[in-house]
Amino acid sequence: MSDRAVSPKNEKLKRAFLSAVRAGEVGKVKKLLTRHRWLRENINAPWHFFDSPLILCARGNPKMIDALLKVGADINARSTWWAGGFGILDGATKAEAKFLISRGAKVDAHSAAHLDMLDKLRELVSADPSVVHKRGGDGQSPLHFASTVRIAKFLLDHGAKIDMRDIDHESTPAQWMLGKVGGGDLTRHDVARYLVKRGCQTDILMAAALGDAKLVRKHLDKNPDSIRMRVTEEFFPMIGGKTGGTIYQWTLGWYVSPPAVARKFGHKQIANLLLRRSPPDVKLIEACWAADKTTAQSLLKKHPRLPASLTPADLRTVADAARENETKAVRLMLEIGFPVDARGQEGGMPLHWACWHGNLAMVKTILRHNPPIELTDTVHHGTPLGWAIYGSKHGWHPDRGDYPACVETLIKVGAKIPQKTDGSEAVEKLLRRYKK
Repeated sequence: MSDRAVSPKNEKLKRAFLSAVRAGEVGKVKKLLTRHRWLRENINAPWHFFDSPLILCARGNPKMIDALLKVGADINARSTWWAGGFGILDGATKAEAKFLISRGAKVDAHSAAHLDMLDKLRELVSADPSVVHKRGGDGQSPLHFASTVRIAKFLLDHGAKIDMRDIDHESTPAQWMLGKVGGGDLTRHDVARYLVKRGCQTDILMAAALGDAKLVRKHLDKNPDSIRMRVTEEFFPMIGGKTGGTIYQWTLGWYVSPPAVARKFGHKQIANLLLRRSPPDVKLIEACWAADKTTAQSLLKKHPRLPASLTPADLRTVADAARENETKAVRLMLEIGFPVDARGQEGGMPLHWACWHGNLAMVKTILRHNPPIELTDTVHHGTPLGWAIYGSKHGWHPDRGDYPACVETLIKVGAKIPQKTDGSEAVEKLLRRYKK
């Protein structure tokens, strides 16, 4: 059933039911299912995140699973995600999988690869060799899901394409294995290293993540400018398009550099190697991200013309840092002379992003540099004040920011209140006071 067909009464019921399932309130879920036929009729609807049926939401809760199965939930239902649906076993632990299989969950090539079920995978490939290329969640191949070297070896030996890219993130199996995503974890670095040995495509970010000094030097010797690579739209232009953007955003982090990636995974010597091979402008950006004022000032003293040499991509870093809620980094960048009206993701300025986070300290820091407070972003056409209002209710973490204070601060410096607003109760109350 589509959301358009849901009546206001049932929409309220749906929200209450979703909340109870996500909170693991089995007793409440049972009562709601007993009382409301409409919920039972829609038990397999894609109401959970990423168009998933609720059975996927209940994966770690056996009692909840049984309660949903009792009224007709399909344990093998998959999400209807446009790039490829996920099933309940795709992100399950081995303990969870044992219970789910006992309740009828079917193991396919992707879940077998994820759960290190080599015998089952052999059986599936023997019956149909083409399953090594079959696309699953996000359009991934079974190799993307490989949790161990022996699984990866088996798949490659049976024709799996080592650099096959998924659909949603256009990323290779090795790229998926660098960090914790879905059912993956950091132990898959050993699988990624195996894929490197088997000849998969690599880049300097991957080399840094794996702590592979030989591979780092290989990339730098072949292309010294590879040190400039970051997880940005400049190097991964699909970011912000229809797809979800490179998986590096989640395995490595947004906007990270090779030295930052090396530090993230505890490879200090690799980080130092990368910095030694970095030109002054790259070192300056690194210092700014680390809020290392001493190093930044030393570089500027040695290279006074350095700020003038920064590219537009370098200068937008201040907006990227604001998007990442890095107050100290934004402060240092603005002090050095980065443009206060630089545009980052969604075409938002640093002030837009500070407002989105409800970060009062960052808002005040940016206002000291006289930003254009009525300039709108290029995607949603909202002002910084508009972002603060909307973020107070719909933001990534609305409970963490001081949105009323951000809103009031902007109003006091002359920001115009939008005609239509959709903020939190506290923010709307504040706006009513100023609208009088």
